[in-house]
Amino acid sequence: MIVDGLQINDWSREVVVEVRSGGVDVVHATVGVWEDLNGAMTRIGAFRHFCRHNADTIRIARSVAEIRVAVDDDVLAVVLGFQNSSMLGDDPEMAGIFADVGVRVVQLTYNIANHLGSSCWEPHDGGLTRAGHRMVAALDDAGVLVDISHVGNRTGMDAVHASSNPIAITHGNPASFCDSPRNKPDELVAAVAERGGVVGCTLYPLFMGGADVTRASYCSMLADLATAIGVDHVAIGSDAVLGWKPDDLGWMRNGRWDRAGAPSAAPSFPPWPSWFDGPKDFGSLSEGLDDAGFSKADRDLVLGGNWMRLFGEVFPE
Repeated sequence: MIVDGLQINDWSREVVVEVRSGGVDVVHATVGVWEDLNGAMTRIGAFRHFCRHNADTIRIARSVAEIRVAVDDDVLAVVLGFQNSSMLGDDPEMAGIFADVGVRVVQLTYNIANHLGSSCWEPHDGGLTRAGHRMVAALDDAGVLVDISHVGNRTGMDAVHASSNPIAITHGNPASFCDSPRNKPDELVAAVAERGGVVGCTLYPLFMGGADVTRASYCSMLADLATAIGVDHVAIGSDAVLGWKPDDLGWMRNGRWDRAGAPSAAPSFPPWPSWFDGPKDFGSLSEGLDDAGFSKADRDLVLGGNWMRLFGEVFPE
């Protein structure tokens, strides 16, 4: 079973076909980033509508049991997630309400600080706030996986220790492999693993060193990480961005808070490496893991087994 720990696609039937062409069985799919409560519910409603009208290819799954049924039925199982907590406001009750409509993963911050804590891009990280501690407890109680991919390092470390459940970096790499604020220092990666969590290593070009990074280099990083923290804590979160128009990236990164810059300065999606141009190339990644010396059993853990174990520990039955 292949599980991709994070995709932020603009979903269509064509996108589902492309994802499935790489053998992907399960995707954690972003359905909220900058939205408020109403906007997030609208996004969830639209995704539910899409799944109903494409039920032969895709299905929302809320538990490991539902994931396995979808896989047995040969349809893509989707775990819904938010890459921000702005839609929860300051009410911990919202953790359970969103869980009730299928949200199973919540990233505490996106690219700016919020009332729960700091993002990885902030010049000063004040750590998890009092509201943040309360929200992490509410997410634990609701069976929602806490994600610290875009979260500041101090806030992320606080979240590791505040959560009664293991947590995840759904899409990020060790900073020792690619020096970016979006990647994580060794001590935070180790802390996530020590508490039973999972590090979903990303293939987004900006956070692995660009399109020229070789498959051998990336897979060697995965092997080194498995040696350092244990193979049971290493997985993949591709951060695929299928289906978007070129000018959508500015909104995805910045939302409404930063309107600076002329339209000509809008960012563009980076080129991906030839050996992994999106989820259709999970077969290539699997070959790279074999070449890097992973056993078949360990390769299968990295490609999906570790996510399934973590989902089983956090999601309700």
